[in-house]
Amino acid sequence: MAATAEPVTSARAPLAFERLYADAAGESHFAPLSVAITERLFAPPARAFWVSPLDEAARQGFLLVPAGWAGALHPSPLRMWIFVLAGAMEFEASDGERRPLSAGSALLLEDTTGKGHLSKVVGPADATLAVVQLPARGG
Repeated sequence: MAATAEPVTSARAPLAFERLYADAAGESHFAPLSVAITERLFAPPARAFWVSPLDEAARQGFLLVPAGWAGALHPSPLRMWIFVLAGAMEFEASDGERRPLSAGSALLLEDTTGKGHLSKVVGPADATLAVVQLPARGG
């Protein structure tokens, strides 16, 4: 009986995202966020593919933010991932740094305290977002 070879797993770089957080003084900042992925059977009998750890989520929903909308400086109402499905937005940390987000982009919002951030829809179209609320961080 012939032995079957184990699948060869090549190393993969982590997925790269950004997060927006508040420091101890309440100033918000952007920081890189790496999400590790490993190759595994996720949906057998389909072939293996790359999967991150699955974290707890509290709720999910969608936002439709109209073209021309601009928000005042505010902390995030929830610790949440936002995923831009259509349109484009821009987020500005209280330290002045800005990040544009277009369809296909994601941002982890964790600045639930402090000064918060500015956000606005950019371009002529409404922005459609998917939102996944995460549990609040302890401590």
